[in-house]
Amino acid sequence: MSDASTEASERPGLLRLTWCVIARPRRALTLIGERGRRTWWLPALLILTLATAPTVASGPIRTRQLREEMRAAQEEMASRMGDQLSEEDLERAQSITASPMITVVFPAVSRAVGQVAGWLIWAAALYLASMALGGRSSFGQMFPVTVWAGLPYALRGLIQTIYVLTSGQLIAHPGLSGLVQPERSVAEVIASPPGTGQRLLSALLGRVDLFMIWHLILLVVAVAAVTRLSRRKSLWVTLGVWILLTAVSLIPTLIGGFFTAARMGI
Repeated sequence: MSDASTEASERPGLLRLTWCVIARPRRALTLIGERGRRTWWLPALLILTLATAPTVASGPIRTRQLREEMRAAQEEMASRMGDQLSEEDLERAQSITASPMITVVFPAVSRAVGQVAGWLIWAAALYLASMALGGRSSFGQMFPVTVWAGLPYALRGLIQTIYVLTSGQLIAHPGLSGLVQPERSVAEVIASPPGTGQRLLSALLGRVDLFMIWHLILLVVAVAAVTRLSRRKSLWVTLGVWILLTAVSLIPTLIGGFFTAARMGI
């Protein structure tokens, strides 16, 4: 009875555990891996809510931009081929393409589903990689700490939502992508789309920011806490998985770049 009461007293509440992951990550993630396997729902709900919030807040702005892009594309087509839609047909196409289902619902649902799939893939990859280097853990231990390590993305989503709502603008160049993607008008992008190399580099740098680095640091701590690997091995496991998954995630960008180059005759 005393052991049970001692264990209960040592187990912090969910809100306190959230703060401990930020302030004292090693202790908190060790506790989560050992006795907090059912606590992952709180950070999961928080991350999913705040990660999709910028998408919802950007809906009206994205709708307006889609309409402008369609009109610019139509004008470009008319100047090249002399084929122009009537104003009525253009309005009908804009109402379909820029509907809330396209600009808000689908992106938000895709973002949420992708986030959940990302947790499962990350947890499985970290588990297998750490086992290959001699770690001792289970997938049931790795998954909750993987979810908890994503808390920095909740803060990023909150900051991005505030920015979109206060500025009335989309986040055009996330992360460090602005270093290789200069500001250009819609018409300029349509007339001269970026090359495949620039697309890949922009997509890669768009993932890099302080929150991503913070996330990776928490994952290193989580792997070391759960698997009992050294910090160096945990670092290599985390970086190796990040490089692999990032490379896989860039494949659609690479394919899209090839199709664009083929269509433009480059």
